[in-house]
Amino acid sequence: MSGLTLTFRGDAGTIVDMSSLLPDRLAGQTAEDIAGLPLPCGGGVTTVGEMFELSTGDAAEAMLIRPGEAVLHRIGAGMASGRILVEGDVGSHAGAGMSGGLLRITGNAGDALGGALPGLPLGMRGGLISVGGSAGDRVAERMRRGIVLVDGMVGVYAAGFMIAGTLAAGGGCGPHPGFGMRRGTLLMGRRQDAVPDGFADGGTRDWLFLHLLRRGLEGTGSWFERAGTTRAHRFIGDLAEGGHGEILAMV
Repeated sequence: MSGLTLTFRGDAGTIVDMSSLLPDRLAGQTAEDIAGLPLPCGGGVTTVGEMFELSTGDAAEAMLIRPGEAVLHRIGAGMASGRILVEGDVGSHAGAGMSGGLLRITGNAGDALGGALPGLPLGMRGGLISVGGSAGDRVAERMRRGIVLVDGMVGVYAAGFMIAGTLAAGGGCGPHPGFGMRRGTLLMGRRQDAVPDGFADGGTRDWLFLHLLRRGLEGTGSWFERAGTTRAHRFIGDLAEGGHGEILAMV
């Protein structure tokens, strides 16, 4: 992978806000320019060069981030274009409010993945997020458009207040999936034993649009691309919000 590489070299457990380091914002800047940019870190402000070792490359082409033992919040938050690959785990609000581009995380993600930033009404509005591990609570909260793929499990209130878009969680979800959901799809890679609160049973069948979705996600390496079936049990809801959303549990 060519492009800009950021390798964390600070103290283990350091908390860093990464929201300013986006491919579209850094395009055309040299590694030296980026190293001198201010970076919120541990309750204060330092520079990118103090916290990361930088390689040469164009951020517009791609960014590779190696977090080490740091806690990196808001990676890809607000991203409009470009690609970010994270080799490791990330903190909260990764990809929050992003409107385009690709964010790929090989490890685990914290809360509010693809969700809404504090004080803002909408979550993810486009693009693709892929997570190789698990994710925390409120994944895809207030999501309006785009796709979030999580190979592992996601926490409580997954797809909460979703307006549109797709969340695909291979390991299933915690309590209260789809709470307040208006439209969109929450796809789970495991059977759902009970009807989720606020949803109605829609029966089991093979879904043609899942074949099309899988074809569109070829090359992502996600659990859904590897799934051997597109047969799923459908739940319709949230009925309190009109019942135009759906939870699909693979069977």
